[in-house]
Amino acid sequence: MYRMIKKGGQKMVVNQDDQLFQQLFCLIGEIHHIALHRPANQASFRGQGRLIHLLAHNEGVSQRELAALARVKPGSISEVLERLEKDQQVIRWRDEHDRRIVRVKLTPKGERLYKDNLAQRQRFESELLQNVTAPERANFITVIKKMQQQLQENYRDLLPKHREEWKQH
Repeated sequence: MYRMIKKGGQKMVVNQDDQLFQQLFCLIGEIHHIALHRPANQASFRGQGRLIHLLAHNEGVSQRELAALARVKPGSISEVLERLEKDQQVIRWRDEHDRRIVRVKLTPKGERLYKDNLAQRQRFESELLQNVTAPERANFITVIKKMQQQLQENYRDLLPKHREEWKQH
């Protein structure tokens, strides 16, 4: 679909599909930028919030399982967990049935951080969606689901294997 727009006093023909993707990519990029640069996030480091979120929903998970959920190599996660442990936000221990397995869970301090992060995210979502009606939100979700279905049908081989887990976290 094409439509006419005015830009800088000139009329231009714009492909609406291109415009939709440009706007969507721009919005995602801006949300990501804000998430990384909010003043409340200045003391944290990249990856910490994601791991805390995963641990809040997977108490006592093994370090290897946590790495799979986070879609990173098990060795990469050790460094972040060391920092979280040093800050008393997580505890790690050896599994009593298999000493090779290291399990992880949030401490009360880590749980408070998760709840604070969740509240902050919910405030941000409310602010972002304050001028979007419930029917508009429902339509947007419908469009996204249709696009995901087309991705699945047309590009199944290229999609990440843990795609269903992403929806849950």
